[in-house]
Amino acid sequence: MATFAKDEERIISHAKEAVVKYNKLRKAKGGIDTLYAFVMSDSGKIYDGACLETNLSHSNICAERHAIANMILQETYKAKVKIVVVADPVPKIQEHSTPPCGTCRHIIREFGKPDTTIILMQYIQQKTGWVFPKIEKHKIKELYPRPYVPVKWD
Repeated sequence: MATFAKDEERIISHAKEAVVKYNKLRKAKGGIDTLYAFVMSDSGKIYDGACLETNLSHSNICAERHAIANMILQETYKAKVKIVVVADPVPKIQEHSTPPCGTCRHIIREFGKPDTTIILMQYIQQKTGWVFPKIEKHKIKELYPRPYVPVKWD
């Protein structure tokens, strides 16, 4: 079982509350559970994001990118990603939680640091509400050890 620092506990708590809030809103309007992401910047502010799924797969926007875009909108391009939580709806506890896709890993690494924390959280809707049975902790440098860095020409 992973141990969590104070800021990690804070964003996990925020994510759990937000997942319940957003899913209640979605269900009330006939929607379904979706993948969410929550980003804490180096300023300590938390930004929410949700998956945008369209009928054009190349137009989809991952929740992680949505949350990072919200961070940049509210702060600046100088803001750094400190922690990312990815909250994925699952029908039952999965052996492996859903990590960020390759594009999101690159963007997290670009706007974060090698020690940016990635928390993967599964959630399940039960009759009594939503539960969060599995939470994993990683560093982006583990998930994306060799990021692309463009060659600088003289």
